[in-house]
Amino acid sequence: MNDHPVFAVVGHPNKGKSSVVAALTQNDQVKISPLSGTTRVSQRFALKLDNKIVFELVDTPGFQRANKCLAWLNDGEVTADQRPVRVNAFLDKFTGQSGFLDEVELLTPIMQGAGIIYVIDGSLPYSPEYETEMEILRWTGSARLALINPIGGDHYVEQWRQALNQYFSLVRVFDPLHASFDQLLQLLRTFGQLDTHKTAAFDHAIKELEHYRQLKLQQAARIIVENLHRLITFQQSSSRLENLVKEKLAAVMPDEIAGFNQQLNKMEREGQQQLEALFLYHQLEADISRLQVHQSELMDETQWSLWGLDKKQLILVSAGAGAAIGLIADAGLGGASLMTGAVGGGLVGGLSGWFGMDWLKDKLPAWLTFNKETHLLGPVNDPNFSFVVLGRALSHARAMLVRSHADQNKLTINHAQVNAMQSLALNEQVRLLKQCRQLQNDGLQGKAAERLRAWVYQQLVDEKLG
Repeated sequence: MNDHPVFAVVGHPNKGKSSVVAALTQNDQVKISPLSGTTRVSQRFALKLDNKIVFELVDTPGFQRANKCLAWLNDGEVTADQRPVRVNAFLDKFTGQSGFLDEVELLTPIMQGAGIIYVIDGSLPYSPEYETEMEILRWTGSARLALINPIGGDHYVEQWRQALNQYFSLVRVFDPLHASFDQLLQLLRTFGQLDTHKTAAFDHAIKELEHYRQLKLQQAARIIVENLHRLITFQQSSSRLENLVKEKLAAVMPDEIAGFNQQLNKMEREGQQQLEALFLYHQLEADISRLQVHQSELMDETQWSLWGLDKKQLILVSAGAGAAIGLIADAGLGGASLMTGAVGGGLVGGLSGWFGMDWLKDKLPAWLTFNKETHLLGPVNDPNFSFVVLGRALSHARAMLVRSHADQNKLTINHAQVNAMQSLALNEQVRLLKQCRQLQNDGLQGKAAERLRAWVYQQLVDEKLG
């Protein structure tokens, strides 16, 4: 006998049973396919906290020969109290036989004590053919819950509800592809109503899950700030260009910058994968553009407008934070430079120190630093870079917070998430820029890192509550 509740997820083929299992157990490795009959043998999936099982779901094949199965059960006079015995007789006769493979796989965990979660598609009209399946499930005598899955819409939900109420103790609408964490908790409360002997266990599990979620958000904030620090302090060194003559510099610079870009993207993706593993996404493909740094500008104009601050905001924020280095040059040009002064200051200044070329030093404005002894590319000193990195990290994390583990599409970022940094109040933007500068100088043990972690955590909590 299991100490934890077990439920068999059953129903007609291709009605979203596996999607329900993936969503409820927060496991994106459950095999889901639009093809009917993908699940051919029962598979068990558990939701665990600290290696302790909260509940277990059995993903079963769909009914294939429901009419013949019910006909066999009805062959002879069977009173209501003897129906479960008759179902066990069916299993004894056909287990290991080829006649009712799917029905045996489906009914076995139920007769071993599992509760029933019956899944139907609420976008299709009710049909009496389902009554055969529901009648078989009623014969088992097990506690029964029906889930209406609006796969293609909710046009027939009420029609289904009326029919299902005649066969099931509880009926709920549940969309596994768009289920939030709070909807998961609500369904767990419903499970507690279905299995009254386990109500206290489910109440305890819900509290533990809420606490566990809070700890995960705190850990996510730490990962985001750590990755921010890695990216804004990243420098790349090389010795192959130290003695390069100036005529060949322009020819090799694109390769060196490409290598710098490649490493930036590698580090950012590593941070994203840490978050995905934290939230139990093992097969997630994120549809997020790559970071791209150029010699004269950090990313293209589209990237600036999508992820960081626009030019006017950046000038105001940088002035407020005392970080308007290259922006002074931009302002003097009346905006014609498209921020190339600010961005070029960080990157080309790093190039001059890396290559150690007097001719490059002579071509730079007076406000750019130069160190002949240093052969480094980076860090990217533009004030907007921190906002870009933070905006991208928050957008990625927020998209995961509202994503169901049953969703197998690419992780996409909506417009509101992309422009999150631009929507912040000016004083908040100024404070963030100061803290990012302090993070760059003081590292992850300083006060700035602590304050940034608290800010990121609050952003994630607000997203969850929203």
